[in-house]
Amino acid sequence: MLKVLLLASTLLFSACGIYEAKYVKPSNQYKSNSWDVSKVASNNYSSNKTKIIYKEKIVRVSSERDSKAELQKQYSSVKSEYNFKKNRNKNKDSFALIIGINNYKQNTNVEYADLSAMAFQELAQKTLGIPKENIIILLNGDATSGQIKAKIELVKELSDRRGNLYVYFAGHGVPAKDGSTYLLPSDMSADSIHLEPNLKLDTIYAKLSKAEAKNVFVFMDSCFSGKDDEGSLLYKGVAPVLRTNKTIISGNKLTILTAGKSTDFANDFKAKQQRMFTYYLIKELSQGKKNLNSIYPDLKSDVKRASLRKGIGYKQVPQIYGNKKVSLY
Repeated sequence: MLKVLLLASTLLFSACGIYEAKYVKPSNQYKSNSWDVSKVASNNYSSNKTKIIYKEKIVRVSSERDSKAELQKQYSSVKSEYNFKKNRNKNKDSFALIIGINNYKQNTNVEYADLSAMAFQELAQKTLGIPKENIIILLNGDATSGQIKAKIELVKELSDRRGNLYVYFAGHGVPAKDGSTYLLPSDMSADSIHLEPNLKLDTIYAKLSKAEAKNVFVFMDSCFSGKDDEGSLLYKGVAPVLRTNKTIISGNKLTILTAGKSTDFANDFKAKQQRMFTYYLIKELSQGKKNLNSIYPDLKSDVKRASLRKGIGYKQVPQIYGNKKVSLY
């Protein structure tokens, strides 16, 4: 982190954004938007040579990653990677829920998860033929526990037997201590996720399988190893037993495509500013291909090879579950 000292303020530059430490008199207090850093400094600048204590508090001014305008600007440079085939047939009876969480309040970030969700949103609208008003997207701080649960329930109720339902998630997935796997919202930590049973994958899949939609497609760009992109444990101060139970998929309505096995990493793809699985998935689907089972061999091979180029420990092999024969749209 680079620190630049000015006469009346201190600027802090970090990967998360630009922050300003305002000059504060000893008796004053300034509220911090999201975090505080207090610093006590002394000097002898007063005329009577008395030692004066100055207190600085860091006030979050702006974060580039939190700015929707900045995020849209970043995506503009990413979208050139894709050539979306336009679907002339709009299906007003199909719906999509898209969730991308780059920024976590209590856990490490998932780089490019928000940009990947934006790419999937464009895929949904242009290639899958879903009207803009039928697409619900939650990015970063909007993807709280309450909002994710509410929007899953909403798209389930909105779904129609004449159309399909699509759900995309990019963010942390975590295993609980009993082996159950959960989606991690932006406002919770891995330690407390077991308190949200409605975010358990088995519960979500069971709910989606009861939707009125003709078919339900789930794309999960998340790993459930309990580790972040760098291999660090998401659990604070303890090494959990990283085992996951087999996911239960009932009926033949559900098709699930995941970034990897439960023990695999879900890697970022820095060169493309996307999640690795999402990048290769959209590269295939944006051409107008409709059968997930037919694209799976190439998707599996591309992601596996790209992940191994990062190192053997980053091995990632996408998986497909459920009904593999159904057409995507």
